[in-house]
Amino acid sequence: MDSILLLQSSTKGHLTLESKLAAFGSCVLILCLVLLKRLSFKPWASSLASNLQKYFQEQWDMFIYPIAANKRIKAAYSQMNGKPLRMNSPESWITLVSSPELIKDIKNAANDQLSLHAAAKEILKPEYTMNGFNWHDQRGIEGIGFVRTLRTLLTTHLPKLTPGVRAIIDRTFSEELGSSETVNVLTLSKKVVTKISAYAFFGLDYVSNNEFIDAAYYYNEDVLYGSELLRISPKFLRPFLTRQRIFFRGLVAIIEHRMKNPKGAKEHNDVIQWIIDTSPKSKPWSPGRMAFEVMAIWFGSVQGLATTLTFTIFSLCEHPEYIEPLRNEIQSVSGGKFLLDGEGLPLMDSFLKECSRWTPVESVTARRCALKDFTFSDGTRVARGEWVGIPVGPMLRDPTKYPQPDVFDGFRFADPKIVGRESSIQAEGPSKFTDISETWHVWGTGKLTCPGRFFVSYVMKHVMYHILDTYDPEMAEKNRKYTINWRTLTLPGLGVKANFKLRDRRM
Repeated sequence: MDSILLLQSSTKGHLTLESKLAAFGSCVLILCLVLLKRLSFKPWASSLASNLQKYFQEQWDMFIYPIAANKRIKAAYSQMNGKPLRMNSPESWITLVSSPELIKDIKNAANDQLSLHAAAKEILKPEYTMNGFNWHDQRGIEGIGFVRTLRTLLTTHLPKLTPGVRAIIDRTFSEELGSSETVNVLTLSKKVVTKISAYAFFGLDYVSNNEFIDAAYYYNEDVLYGSELLRISPKFLRPFLTRQRIFFRGLVAIIEHRMKNPKGAKEHNDVIQWIIDTSPKSKPWSPGRMAFEVMAIWFGSVQGLATTLTFTIFSLCEHPEYIEPLRNEIQSVSGGKFLLDGEGLPLMDSFLKECSRWTPVESVTARRCALKDFTFSDGTRVARGEWVGIPVGPMLRDPTKYPQPDVFDGFRFADPKIVGRESSIQAEGPSKFTDISETWHVWGTGKLTCPGRFFVSYVMKHVMYHILDTYDPEMAEKNRKYTINWRTLTLPGLGVKANFKLRDRRM
């Protein structure tokens, strides 16, 4: 775990690792070149030399993949011109597609053809990182109620959570800042997101259960880093098991208590209760099976949300010119409406969307593993076991889709009338953060778009509301790199801090 944490600790540490990898790789390549040169004069050696060169190149590519993946995907996209491109990755060969027609093929593929679950299972290794969860390759084998839980039940319940959410945000900021104005942004984001999510998932009582919240807080890191360490050796997993068990046993205890007291359970309006209520009736799930489902949803809901929120805070600090118009919006009728029903704040919504375009967490989305041989509509074939995906990272910087893509425009997606513009920057006109479109694949595509995206938007708007209403934020260190790349992810640096100075309300 230390090696992974070192990657996020600072830019300096990241460069050191790159230097070590490059030095080691250079030595290997030099030795190979010397060997090939000595063999080159022998006729029988030409084929061997060619195969060796290809082999060592592939091994080198996989060796540096964790720090080179984002650059490779960007380079691949520049060559695609709407056509598929096949590239190698440690998990499998992956065919990247970017045209609407081929993306539609992924969208319309049956679950037994292209599987999100099989791809996620390979990346996250839930049998180890999720306390032994037997994650099926094919979605829907046992019937899944979490889509309805997140997309419908949780979304309609959000306005009722607002008083508790606002109290959690206020208290968490006060606790993390203490008497200081400076705080680690990623730590702050993870703390506030974990507590809000615990409130939505388990109810207000569990927000104050420190042991349970600590296990829930670190669980996402354990899955993310544990899956990486498992690529080296399972023996490194030992430090993660205790916190997993605390979280798992805590979930099982909640579920068992609710199931033994069905009348009292009816009083609960939270995710874990909805999972109980929507679980299969023909083949009922055990409390442990339900706990596994909650653990999977928890990782998907909390990890991406905390990272995206961190990037949004970075962008607000780097572009202080947006503070005044966003602050004016939350103090207007639109701000009051948002606090009542969760709707409104179109400028804030556009700002969140531009932050996600500017710093996407993932450079590849809509990953699917082919459970059987698959053929795209243009004839491109994908063998069983290989993957497909959409290179969303470079697509979000494509000038044919986003005019002036290298300019941060916080109101790019807002109605031009609101911001005093004659027309919309985007050809498709105004759009929302939670929308799905042919150019916006941040949430995935097809039937498997993120069902929790409305919860993500709700939480981010409330946290940003609190920051704008309470503080004048700025980065603690100017002119430094705030993110690092690892595999296809863009992650916040663990050491990046921001200053949250209390607003002078007399101004």
